[in-house]
Amino acid sequence: MKFDIYKIADNYKLTETERNILEYILKNIDAVLKQGVREVANSNYTSAATIIKLSKKLGYTGYIDMVYRLNFIIKNNKRNQERTSEITSFIAEIEKEKIDSFISMLIKHREDIILITATGFSDPIAEFFWRKMMVLGFKCIKTNSYGVYDTNQIGAAMVIGISKSGETESITKVIDYAAKNKLDIITFTGKPINYMAKRANLNFHILDDKELDDRNITANYFYARVMIVMEYLLDKVMNKL
Repeated sequence: MKFDIYKIADNYKLTETERNILEYILKNIDAVLKQGVREVANSNYTSAATIIKLSKKLGYTGYIDMVYRLNFIIKNNKRNQERTSEITSFIAEIEKEKIDSFISMLIKHREDIILITATGFSDPIAEFFWRKMMVLGFKCIKTNSYGVYDTNQIGAAMVIGISKSGETESITKVIDYAAKNKLDIITFTGKPINYMAKRANLNFHILDDKELDDRNITANYFYARVMIVMEYLLDKVMNKL
């Protein structure tokens, strides 16, 4: 299991030594549960007092309290991850070739500028993944500006488009500009056959429960599925990197 303790280290003002100790405990929790504080200290070339100070700094009563509570958090996270298989089961329906192509394209453009475009109910999805890709180190810009796509003066190499219908004019227009400038195009759409899908190098058809509900008056899980698929795909990309 991977651990990212960036915010914990920042919030609790952990030193580099304290951060290394915490990462060691998290990664070796099963072994640490059987060890005393001095054994863990020796493994990290530090003192028992430093580890006890770390436990107090994190709000625990001491070393044992810290280790057992961290173990509970880790085990709980594992159980939660196992449950996600119920939520992500529909991903198995996506062709492996498409997943592999997505991974290859993202790795290919790791150092390039990537544009994300969406509007309406899809816009918050684009906003989320713009932020997510920035955190993952991609050079990502979320924009629907025709000028950006028309001349491509910023030198973008790829565009990701999200649209339930795949026919929204404000998005199809920027996709046309992207195609004209020979950008790689990845789209996520609800309809299997649509304008954006035809223009894309790679299209993911995501189930749209309510194709005839244009204003999204009733519950529609298309947007949630796009987010799940994107999270899954980006995780695959980062594992390759």
